[in-house]
Amino acid sequence: MGLLTTKIKSILDYYIDFNFHVSLCAISYILLIYNQTKLSFVITDHIVLDILFVLTATHFAYNFIKYYEHIVSKNKPIHDFSITFFLPALISFFILIYIFFVFTFTKQVLVVCITFFTVAYTIPFYKKYNLRSYPIIKILTISISWTLSIVVLPFYEILDSFQLIYYSVIIFLMVTAQMVPFEIRDARLDAHYVKNSVNIYGLKTIKIVGYILLLSILVFQIINIQINNSFELHFSSLIILIIMTVLIRKSTDNQSKYFSSLVVESIPVYWLIMDLVL
Repeated sequence: MGLLTTKIKSILDYYIDFNFHVSLCAISYILLIYNQTKLSFVITDHIVLDILFVLTATHFAYNFIKYYEHIVSKNKPIHDFSITFFLPALISFFILIYIFFVFTFTKQVLVVCITFFTVAYTIPFYKKYNLRSYPIIKILTISISWTLSIVVLPFYEILDSFQLIYYSVIIFLMVTAQMVPFEIRDARLDAHYVKNSVNIYGLKTIKIVGYILLLSILVFQIINIQINNSFELHFSSLIILIIMTVLIRKSTDNQSKYFSSLVVESIPVYWLIMDLVL
């Protein structure tokens, strides 16, 4: 491996490991909804604050989970983390705290709910158990948190009830489907620490659940097309469903590090790009 390749890999690992990529994916979902709903994308303080909050909150939350898991594990020394980890996370924390106090009361309540899910997911609330200890609850917690952050928080004031429910369901189902390759990847490791859906229900069953989730999204897409008579609007969504189906099918427990963390995680980025182009 050449020096340049090694350097690029090091930068990519930092970008993924310290959750810059997952933050980008979160705001990609928001921009996707803006584009699909044909909202007048005039840059206002509210839009900037919503996007910046989701960006920094996602970055800090995922690093909080990573840091907590790190310090409670005897096999991972604390000195593994450096200023390159703490400084961006600290900056994100101060930005999101500032925005929190600028938000309306309703948005603050939503943020508190999301924070509760994040803390309960990470920190044990009874003996050694947290929400992550229960595979189905773990998956639902992540999907609900993403739905609240990506759909409800930025859009509850500007979308009508049908659109808000529609996108909440779509994002919830897609995020849950995206978790299938991650669950498959983590099956070996989780077998020693926490319960994993793949270890309990089997690889084949979990993949079938993933396909059902994607089929459910397609059904909602068709319903929305019939109601709004606008096939072009969601043509990109059909392509994404095909891509996601292939990714679930290709998922194995010995997959490359970048398969789930980069390729699968990037689904909202692909989706946004195709929606802008098509």
